[in-house]
Amino acid sequence: MNQIIKSNTKKELLLTDLESSYSFDVKSNASLTLKILSFSKANNTNINIKLAKNSKLNVGYADFSKGVANIKAVVELNNEGAEANWNLASLATNLDKKIFDISFIHNAKETKADMQNYGVALNSSKLVFSGTNHIKEKAKKSNTNQSAKIIVFDKDASGKANPILRIDENDVLASHAAIVGRLNDEHLFYLKSRGLSEVEAKTLIVYGYLNPITKYFDTNSQKKMNKIIEEKCHVRR
Repeated sequence: MNQIIKSNTKKELLLTDLESSYSFDVKSNASLTLKILSFSKANNTNINIKLAKNSKLNVGYADFSKGVANIKAVVELNNEGAEANWNLASLATNLDKKIFDISFIHNAKETKADMQNYGVALNSSKLVFSGTNHIKEKAKKSNTNQSAKIIVFDKDASGKANPILRIDENDVLASHAAIVGRLNDEHLFYLKSRGLSEVEAKTLIVYGYLNPITKYFDTNSQKKMNKIIEEKCHVRR
């Protein structure tokens, strides 16, 4: 899929069952909202987005896909005032192996980007978040941030976060954070002490990690996400 978002327009797109390649060219003063919803088989996917002057990008990506895949996204902020916001929530279960490689490239001054990646790894799955925020020379007064959090529930599951900042200019703001950890036994004990079973407590924790992404989607999609979480955590209501 290749699309041009014309100047001074607003576009909202829902992407499901991802194809292998997407390209978006967002012209000046335009905005693009991408709602990515993946429930089926995981596919290798490349997403390339170019942002012009004062253009805006908002991405809400709910990944509940199954299987093995590499997903790569590159967002180029090419002109002054371009802004990008990326929000990803991914659930990996069984033998899933999913690698997300997300890059923001600041090519112009006074550009802004924020990346938020949240994930849960269950069973024997593997989940990897690689993020690169690159502020190039002459991109003064740009602001870039990324955060990655993965919680690992089972001993055979694994999670990895690779945050990278590349800064070639002074007078900028840049930050990153990454947390990968096992399920907190104290947290689980606290929830169980409030009358929840262990599987109910685990389900609640998964909700806490993944539920914020639901705000991008309609009620039916939210219900489907919740049902998948409950099934994967072995809870029936």
